[in-house]
Amino acid sequence: MSKKKIPISFWFALILISVFLMFDCGLKKPTKLEGTGILIVTVVDDFNEPVVGAEVQCISHLGEKGRIQITDSSGATQFDSLASSEYVVSARKTLDENIGYIGSEKVIISAGDKLSLTVMMRLNTAGLKINEIYYAGPVNNEFYFYDQFIELYNGGIDTVYLDGTIIIRGGGYALAGKDNDNDGALDYFYFDESDGTEHRCFVYAFQLPGDPINGREHPLAPGEYAVIAGDAIDHSSIIPTSIDLSNANYEFYNPYYFRDPNDPDIPDYVNIITGECGPETTVDFMMNVSGDIILLASGVDSDYCDGIDIDTIIDGVEYTSNKDAILRLDDRIDKGSAGVMPDKSMRKYSGMSIQRIRPGFDTNNSTVDFIILDRPTPGY
Repeated sequence: MSKKKIPISFWFALILISVFLMFDCGLKKPTKLEGTGILIVTVVDDFNEPVVGAEVQCISHLGEKGRIQITDSSGATQFDSLASSEYVVSARKTLDENIGYIGSEKVIISAGDKLSLTVMMRLNTAGLKINEIYYAGPVNNEFYFYDQFIELYNGGIDTVYLDGTIIIRGGGYALAGKDNDNDGALDYFYFDESDGTEHRCFVYAFQLPGDPINGREHPLAPGEYAVIAGDAIDHSSIIPTSIDLSNANYEFYNPYYFRDPNDPDIPDYVNIITGECGPETTVDFMMNVSGDIILLASGVDSDYCDGIDIDTIIDGVEYTSNKDAILRLDDRIDKGSAGVMPDKSMRKYSGMSIQRIRPGFDTNNSTVDFIILDRPTPGY
């Protein structure tokens, strides 16, 4: 007796019914409607006074930008129908083409929430900023990352002078980037009274020679860029996927490191950690390829032993490749971290860099201010 064949369509229908039943048993009816979050934003200035007419925008963790709303006479505006997300709430008010108030905060909203948030704005002048940082290294299998650079940009209307400025790497230690003893300075050394240990908080500090107040040897005109290279050479001749930095404006140089190449025709940012306050730095200026803190200081306070006064910090950027990393830098300098975007994140040995979303744009929140470039652009 021959067996009767069961049609393929029968088995297909049976599989569909089984899948449906499996998912149907696991689903639960939502307890709250999505897109019902409410956020009341109040914008204040440095003196905690309400800011009227500020532009406020919510940007979700996916990078979705809501419409811009304007604060009323009490400095407030309300956002309705927000979906569950972590939002960056940015506020700005332009005074003229070079000066304005800027501020931002983060908030997490769940379905059905009604939250209030205060955003403090600070006066932002379009002056000297850290504009691009290339630290990841080129695409290679040889762990080559010596083509790093930091790019500065003058977004003001007046020429600035770099004489005496200091560039600090402060991300190598747990207490880095903090005013741990509340003396108004970012610590170089911090003594932990709880366990009697002393912590070093700067990795490197390199300074351009000159008078930070009256020096006029190193001008940077409005709209100009300055590139400070780890080594000002053509790195593509060593690693083909790398970049040419032989035309860099400045170069990091450590006279205590005998292997540090140096172009005598390019001005140097020179190591100032000499051992006076502990072990001297005996290597070149190198940035961590995954996460770090970079600071630009005026140089008016160059006594790093007791810390660098916060009011002499011109700009600071914290970067990371981990979106869940704990922020370390004092939030008076940077309240976010670059290197992570909704659609991509920095990877070591990727050839990518971080750059301000537009030259000179600075809300003191690197999460908002920076984007990721697939390839660095030194000098432009």
